Amino acid sequence: MSLDRQLQRIIDALIAEGIPLEIARKEFEKKYVATAVSMADGNMGRAARSLGIHRNTLRMKISLLNIPAPKRGRDHT
Repeated sequence: MSLDRQLQRIIDALIAEGIPLEIARKEFEKKYVATAVSMADGNMGRAARSLGIHRNTLRMKISLLNIPAPKRGRDHT
């Protein structure tokens, strides 16, 4: 299934449930960032690169989105 179709199914379900855009956006970003950090085994530099953002931006997002800090891994690239 294409990304467009997958997203459309998720969007349809969220709208049907009455989920506001801001909540949907924040939860999507939180899951996306947390998954990138997890897949990078807590290595913030590697996670940031996979997201296409700077490591400092990643740290800020983790803080703003209340994502638990990674317990393992290194903070340098």
